[in-house]
Amino acid sequence: MARFRDLSIRSKLMTRFMLTSLAALLLTVGALTWYDRATFREEVLRDVETLAGILGENASSSVAFNDHRQAEATLAALRAQPQITGAAIYDSKGALFATYARAKHGDKPGPQPRDGTWIDAQHIGVARPILFSGARVGTLTVRSDLSEMAVRRARTLQIAGGIYVAAAFVALLLASVFQRAISRPIHRLLRAEKRVSREKDYTLRVEKEANDEIGLLIDGFNEMLAEIRARDAEILARHDQEMALARSIQTSVLPRTFELPGYDISAVMLPAEEVGGDFYEFRRTNGGAWIGVGDVTGHGVTSGLIMMMAQSMFTMLCEQNGHYQSPAKFVSLLNRAMFYNLKRLGQEKFMTMVVARIENDGRIVYAGAHTDLLIYRSENGTIERLPTDGLWLGISDDVEHLTTDRSITLNRGDVALLHTDGVTESRNAAGECYDMHRLTDDLKKHHDKPAAAIVTTIAASAWQWAGTPKDDVSLMAVKRS
Repeated sequence: MARFRDLSIRSKLMTRFMLTSLAALLLTVGALTWYDRATFREEVLRDVETLAGILGENASSSVAFNDHRQAEATLAALRAQPQITGAAIYDSKGALFATYARAKHGDKPGPQPRDGTWIDAQHIGVARPILFSGARVGTLTVRSDLSEMAVRRARTLQIAGGIYVAAAFVALLLASVFQRAISRPIHRLLRAEKRVSREKDYTLRVEKEANDEIGLLIDGFNEMLAEIRARDAEILARHDQEMALARSIQTSVLPRTFELPGYDISAVMLPAEEVGGDFYEFRRTNGGAWIGVGDVTGHGVTSGLIMMMAQSMFTMLCEQNGHYQSPAKFVSLLNRAMFYNLKRLGQEKFMTMVVARIENDGRIVYAGAHTDLLIYRSENGTIERLPTDGLWLGISDDVEHLTTDRSITLNRGDVALLHTDGVTESRNAAGECYDMHRLTDDLKKHHDKPAAAIVTTIAASAWQWAGTPKDDVSLMAVKRS
């Protein structure tokens, strides 16, 4: 066994290939079984055709001279052939002339069939002309059953089953002896690979059993783990530095203050990774403020960069506030810029966003396609769920015809809550979503708190619900004070 472990992979594979003869044996038995069945049917058909030829010769004069009794006697000779289930003679006009059935209540002959042969699951039949002095005087049909085929098939299956059991037993013995030298080190190597992939533990090493190709592969695997460990430590250190810088840059461009007379406004974003793809913005204008909440598909560095791109475009459009008073127009211009920039980047991403203009009198005009806007009404303690219709940003270069302005008015104590789908789609270990129902319940529960407490409390609730969040969580609360 030790010498076998030191053989080349090729020698081991050749040994294993010899064992595949078991499969070839099974295929051979199957082919022989099929061949026996086919040849048996051919033999039966040939015998029936021969018998039909003899009967046709003997019955020709009886049919020609309209002697029914003699024709019946000719067919009665088939009693010596137990496999024949029935026969019939038809005259030249197709009328039944004489019949024979093996059983008293055997199958009755039907209309005159066409000349030829037919085979079904239970019978083989022949129809051929009856000639007298070179002229056709009738038709003869003979039917034979295939009961013997079932007996032969059962016998063949018994033999094949015995061969299969014996061959399988021998193959099992051989496999149990030879498979260990190849499969055991490979399985050990595979288990180590899965553990490294799952636990990211590059200190693992696989013990080598032999000096064959598998042993060399194990040596290479162990060396690779050592190199990966060193490289991974270097990459992680660099990654941590770069992600910390990226997160710092991203969070630095988000608004930190939300001062607007008559309102209490606050927002929060909890990224699922170091860099998130969620977006929120606040910009004071003459007589009010612009706000926006959005979500880039996916998360990570690419989504974070697109988010910063949207933030810079949002800022630019806010600076041109005097020209673009309509949120619908605002969204259309922002979409056009996003569309062409994403096209240049070659990114198959898009962004949902709602943009709103807050007026000093409590009126909020909004537009865009995003998650539903929730409005808590302090007068009756109810929540309105307002849909945001339109087309996602970055899908088409022109969304103006699909984007319209809508407006609401906040009274004292009312709260408008904007959020991303990372809130409602947070899933716990059982796969249950935080969903809109829980979000509205939390808004009702915490509506009387300051806006900062509302968003941080709800964000923490959704974050804890998910355990390990898969998407960014962002909220913005606008409370009329």
